[in-house]
Amino acid sequence: MSSILQEFDISWIQEYLPASLDIKQTILLGSVGLAVFSSYNFIWFYIRPIFSPMRSLKGPPGGSWLFGHLPQTRDVPAVGDWHRDQLRKHGHVFVYKGLLNQDRLCTTDPKALQHVLNNSFVYQKPHEARYSLSRLVGEGLLFVEGDVHKRQRRIMNPAFGMLHIREMTEIFIAKSNELRDALKKHSSSVHETGEWTHTEMLSHLSCTTLDIIGLAGFDYRFNALDNLVRKDQGENELSLAFSQILNSMSHFPFLGFLKMWFPIFRLITFDTRARAERSSKKTMETIGRKLVEERKQLLKEEMKKGQVSKAKDLLTLLIRANLAASGGGGAYGDKSLSDEEVMNQIPTFLMAGHETTSTATTWALFSLASHPDVQTKLREELLAFPSDTPTMDELNGLEYLDRVVKETLRYHAVVSGTIRVAEEDDVIPLEQPFTDKHGTVRHEIIMKKGDGIFIPIRVVDTLQEVWGDDGEKYNPDRWLDPPKRSASVPSVWANQLSFIAGPRSCIGFRFALVEMKALLFALVRSFEFKLAVDADDVVGKVGIVTRPALRSRPQEGHQLPLLIRQV
Repeated sequence: MSSILQEFDISWIQEYLPASLDIKQTILLGSVGLAVFSSYNFIWFYIRPIFSPMRSLKGPPGGSWLFGHLPQTRDVPAVGDWHRDQLRKHGHVFVYKGLLNQDRLCTTDPKALQHVLNNSFVYQKPHEARYSLSRLVGEGLLFVEGDVHKRQRRIMNPAFGMLHIREMTEIFIAKSNELRDALKKHSSSVHETGEWTHTEMLSHLSCTTLDIIGLAGFDYRFNALDNLVRKDQGENELSLAFSQILNSMSHFPFLGFLKMWFPIFRLITFDTRARAERSSKKTMETIGRKLVEERKQLLKEEMKKGQVSKAKDLLTLLIRANLAASGGGGAYGDKSLSDEEVMNQIPTFLMAGHETTSTATTWALFSLASHPDVQTKLREELLAFPSDTPTMDELNGLEYLDRVVKETLRYHAVVSGTIRVAEEDDVIPLEQPFTDKHGTVRHEIIMKKGDGIFIPIRVVDTLQEVWGDDGEKYNPDRWLDPPKRSASVPSVWANQLSFIAGPRSCIGFRFALVEMKALLFALVRSFEFKLAVDADDVVGKVGIVTRPALRSRPQEGHQLPLLIRQV
């Protein structure tokens, strides 16, 4: 049993135990014992599958009592391969084991997915996942559910409208061109013009998108790209605090696992991870509170004078909408956000607007480097444009760029899947019936309160039954005549699940699309890209998002080494 603990970092506890004690046995027995006697959930976790209607569904055998089939889902050549294999074996509806022996439904049926995603009051994020999310971004839009989410979303929606994104495009272009210039300078300093230069693109794009969301999100200057170029480790306070929280979430210690599933363990606050989180969140809250108060005072003064603010960052737009919803006085009510809720959107902006776009653009460059013909065709279109400062409408008018972005987000969905849990008993309708393991043909799926469903975003976005025989291949030209079957996929954009659908669809998808186009416009127009390693050596590692890493050098973390040459 102690071998289970090899998956976790428990070294933090050494300083609190006598040297004579066996750490692993002590932690395992003590933790399990405390969980059994302090959390009624522990036993129920293992009993409830016996009474679940999911017992009649087909699915893979086995799965460990602690991790279920999750190790198998990760131990595959490419993200989604295990789920695809189960779909071939068991059909479009099957069940497998998640953490702590929990049954987890998986389906690619479009009617079923539409039902789950549209009924966000019934199907919500798992409580343990919400706890982990709250440690990262607080109780912002990504965390809240039900009526609270509905209220926050309604007030935030106008800030993400096309009118405001059109104004923000200037920031996207300026920062993209700054990245272009930095890469040109680096290339020229290493080699003569025209030679290939080795460059790690993920870190450059990550710093650039952090700078963009800082300016476009709340008019804050991170200067992350400049620090990277100058190899300056002097990160500012907010950047450092956010990095520390991201780093803490990238590790999964045993105590973190217990805290996630058994609330009694959240009373333990002396471990290294908890201390780092508290320190970082305190910094983020202090800076966030200052930013919110400054914007509120500025907007109130302008309202008194009858002036209209020229500020176009998301935070200012949100506070302006919130003041309008509260009648201008700033009093919190059913139609407005409290200062705390507004402040919680800052780490939400950082998380949702930073990692996702940088990772998606990195995968775009990987695909362009892997398909030189696509890269050449895209560059020809971009070079034919007469300026290096296009507007949003001009970016959206570049047809091949649009097809490349659509195909990248379909083929490389950076969020590979998401989980929902039924908050009440429900019946999920199906477009196509399935046969259970007893031979009974079923036209619906019965869900009991507490049952979970995994929505396989990347699998649906590459499903051959939807996208054709080349669904698992990269082909931007498919968007000249998208398959009619793709219209059945629940979506807010381009008939794909990459931004989810329904009330919890990505509020900032238009922001992300224009930002990604601006980055690709600046880079592909100016450089040729080649892979610095074999394509098979680049694998996707699933975390908060699916980022590239090297199969041959996993200890080096996330990266995408490319060879670049100025055009």
